[in-house]
Amino acid sequence: MTVNDFLDRYAGRKLDLESLSSYEQWALPFFHRTDAVKEPHLQMTLQLDITEALVYYRKEVKPLAGATFTGYLIWHLAQTSQGHPCFRYRCIEGEWYILDNPPVFTPIAIGGDARFSETLLENVIPATLAEFFPYYQSQLERARNREDFQPLSNLEWGGALFVGNLPNLQFSGFSLHMPATSTGRPYFYFGKRYQQGDRDFIPMLVTFDHANLDPFVLSPFMEDFEAAIAGKV
Repeated sequence: MTVNDFLDRYAGRKLDLESLSSYEQWALPFFHRTDAVKEPHLQMTLQLDITEALVYYRKEVKPLAGATFTGYLIWHLAQTSQGHPCFRYRCIEGEWYILDNPPVFTPIAIGGDARFSETLLENVIPATLAEFFPYYQSQLERARNREDFQPLSNLEWGGALFVGNLPNLQFSGFSLHMPATSTGRPYFYFGKRYQQGDRDFIPMLVTFDHANLDPFVLSPFMEDFEAAIAGKV
């Protein structure tokens, strides 16, 4: 797959740097300067209150064919990125682009000799929930039936929104190893749901490239994501 093929497939285009804020024009190159910044990625683990989201999901969404709460979270992460363009910036071969329809990469633990498989979910943003759930289930089944580990191309790997799930681990902190080349794509990891009093929570790791993302832009992204999963938008 060439860069042009990748951009065509995922509705990518060159980022107009002059249209960005003065901070972004400074940050995009600065945090990828190896002589200035040793590690551009920041990581934080949030304890996401999903009490209202679970109520809404069970009442309004669970009846849909193939529905899972994990799939629901994945779909909403992709949808929320529509209103927050910097989550769709990607640095490819030293140039910055924006993807209007980025794929979603999900690692799958399958056990056995293979141990892990993976799936690349495409066209998540234009899909409705009713369309996404059966597609998501079919891709999970396809990944589980693979006998050999088959890694993605570098372009797909570096350009996809990364969403992992560890349903058996209630973590309060989690660090990912970072690739040698930073592409600007965010990483999300969900953990085991738990209760505190009458509230439901889920651990959520967020790893982001400081070149295009930071806590300042993460905050409104999370506000919109939490409102969306609770059915408030």
